[in-house]
Amino acid sequence: MVACLASACSSRSSTDQILTPARADFDALFAPQDTIRLDKSVLIGRTWMLDVNSRGELLVLDLQSEDVHLFSPEGELVRTMAVRDCNPEAAFNYGSQATFLGDSEVAVLSSKGLIIFDQNGACARATSNGDFAASSWGICAHEDTVFSMPRGVRDSTFIRAYDQDFTLLDQFPLPAPEFPIRAAVTLTYPGFAMACFDDGLWWVHSESFDASPLLRRPGLTRFKPDFFVDRTRDYPEFETVTQSNFQSITEMLNRAEAEATAVLGMFALDSRTRLVVYQHIDAGSGEFGTGAMIASHSGRFPGVSTLLPRFPSAARSGMLYMSSDPEDEPGGEATNPAILRYRFVPPTSG
Repeated sequence: MVACLASACSSRSSTDQILTPARADFDALFAPQDTIRLDKSVLIGRTWMLDVNSRGELLVLDLQSEDVHLFSPEGELVRTMAVRDCNPEAAFNYGSQATFLGDSEVAVLSSKGLIIFDQNGACARATSNGDFAASSWGICAHEDTVFSMPRGVRDSTFIRAYDQDFTLLDQFPLPAPEFPIRAAVTLTYPGFAMACFDDGLWWVHSESFDASPLLRRPGLTRFKPDFFVDRTRDYPEFETVTQSNFQSITEMLNRAEAEATAVLGMFALDSRTRLVVYQHIDAGSGEFGTGAMIASHSGRFPGVSTLLPRFPSAARSGMLYMSSDPEDEPGGEATNPAILRYRFVPPTSG
């Protein structure tokens, strides 16, 4: 059972130490490891998600075909999991996710609930719970507990803890966002609002400058990259979006978003290292780029920031995975995008 008292669940502390991490080039932190091409016996669409377990197996949720595929570390197809055989009501949307729970079980979050596949790809259990699906923006497992991050961070919002059968054990209140209108509109990427490490769960929302641990701890060191631009005001109030005002509201939100840095998500680079990804604003061009901050939970190396060539697809066991743009092979044969794998090289204090 997970225990939580209201006075002990805040992740903010007046004694937090906030540091500016040193800047390093991407090439100094990530060494090219290899390139993985997914088996062409299945062709994934343009909208897909990737997760990786400690064995290096690749889990792909193809949101266009609504299939979930398991690939070997070399990219060979192991199996395709029949989602609708497990739950005929399953339906997918932008927030749908497929995630490893540990190294063997697979959790698939659809708009109708949650499906669990066992280590052999068989349907283990399914829940038709639209409320759970609608409110979950990320899930991860720590020991025997599964945590669910809410879609938006607002008043009376909680991270929820479940047992392996998804019986609710406890809930942990989150601090209200400083900019509530924006928080209701702009979110992290689906599936990347939380991650589980050896020391427990950490979470982010889009206005964070660093991740926060689920349980409060004194003397926490947090990092704020030098390129992070603080938000100074909330989005202005705006009317319900319709076809006629969609363009003007979109332009207004884009202008407001360009005034500050946004967190896109967080990865467990390994069990003791968090990688927080930002929408970085280039001071010279004013254009958006992708920045990152990397920190060790055990003090193994000093915090560091870098600029990324693109948003990562996954991270695990010290490896960072990025996908190339879809491309056609010579002769017009369709193929899957290449997955570029990089090995993290921890910085030194010297």
